[in-house]
Amino acid sequence: MNKISLENCFTAGELASLFGISKQALLYYDRIKLLCPDFISDNGYRHYSINQYLDLEIIVNLRSLNIPISDIKEYLEHRNKTEFIKQLEKKRAECQSIIKENERIMASIDFIEENMAQHKNLPLGQITVSWREERLLRLTHVLNTDNGKKRISKFARHSQMVFHNRGFINKQAGWILDQKDFFENGNFNCSQAFFSFSEHQKGHYKVARTPLPMGLYLELYFKGTYSAQASLLKEKISDFMQRNDFAPCSKIYVLPIENHWLNEDTNNYINLIFLQVQSTKSI
Repeated sequence: MNKISLENCFTAGELASLFGISKQALLYYDRIKLLCPDFISDNGYRHYSINQYLDLEIIVNLRSLNIPISDIKEYLEHRNKTEFIKQLEKKRAECQSIIKENERIMASIDFIEENMAQHKNLPLGQITVSWREERLLRLTHVLNTDNGKKRISKFARHSQMVFHNRGFINKQAGWILDQKDFFENGNFNCSQAFFSFSEHQKGHYKVARTPLPMGLYLELYFKGTYSAQASLLKEKISDFMQRNDFAPCSKIYVLPIENHWLNEDTNNYINLIFLQVQSTKSI
């Protein structure tokens, strides 16, 4: 290369400074054949022509849009207006997908914070009876022969199927106990199914659904683990129903409200136990 043409070239340092990038970036672009120097002198200096300046202008600006280097390389090899618009629309679609995902995350955060705010006013230790409209449950049934590991595996699969790609929205999942086992047999830890509330009729095809009928429901929020409190819960609920002329008419439902996510001390866990009841005065 003659002296005149060499004087019209940029060294790697000069070209890098024009675009506010490092010389290492230019070396990387050379290594991957994205932008190679027009000439390397005997002393090892890289020299870039005006045309390469123009190519680097495209590279730097497309990288500022986070367009992948592989796409930029393809565009430089087939540059035209149609391909340029195609690159922009491809990036637009990617951005819209990211926005949608961030909106989902924000909705989950809003739900968590709103839900936690409601927990501050829970009537801990107080039994209430109120009318509930019909709700839909998603169920995963458990066999009596299932051991602890098998039950945990089913619970995990239930959670994954029910809440697939839905973040934290309504992400509580509890378990169902037989009424006779709970009140008469003292068999407090033999759950029949795992459940979660469903707001929609449609969902994962492997998760069974059943309506939780409208009616009067006895509810009790309590602190600690269910296993540690079960016997006391049974006595407290039985005593309340006897004194207020109620009888159980459904299975027993236990739903964690605050657990290991928010507390290291199991004594600070919060759970809800509820069941449908009917007045014995009308029986």
